[in-house]
Amino acid sequence: MRSYTVEVSEVEIVHDLIELERLAEDERDEERRRRLVGVAERMAARDGGVKVSDAADILDVSAPTVRAWIDAGVLATVAGRSPLRVGVTSLAATKRAVDTIRQGKDDRHLLVDVLRMLRDRAVISGQDAGEGMEDLRAGRLRNLDGAPLDELLPPRRPKPSKSR
Repeated sequence: MRSYTVEVSEVEIVHDLIELERLAEDERDEERRRRLVGVAERMAARDGGVKVSDAADILDVSAPTVRAWIDAGVLATVAGRSPLRVGVTSLAATKRAVDTIRQGKDDRHLLVDVLRMLRDRAVISGQDAGEGMEDLRAGRLRNLDGAPLDELLPPRRPKPSKSR
């Protein structure tokens, strides 16, 4: 098999990763979803990261802001690279969050909003949430009316009397 080198811009890589993530989120077939995620992971693994100045351009923020976001843990860097490079997977997730937030807000609290959105996405994409969503899709739900809810909650303690 012959190998070819094709130049692809970092902006295109980030946009393609975002598109693959969106397609995977919308895909109902679990096998197809896994394949889309696998393509994105392989694509990101082939990239050596993005320079801080280029990451700033992609996010439409300043280079000092990108460095602050790296320090805050919003953006991940590629280990062992000098000069410092931002991982494309991290950059794509952050770009998507920034774009979503900018649709309805100003930039004054952008860092906090991005951190919250990325944290929430991580929780939602966790195994427990995924299993819950599969139960929902499959119709394996249990209505929590009074009786089943009482079974799940610890027994109530009687209130102390107020008499002396």
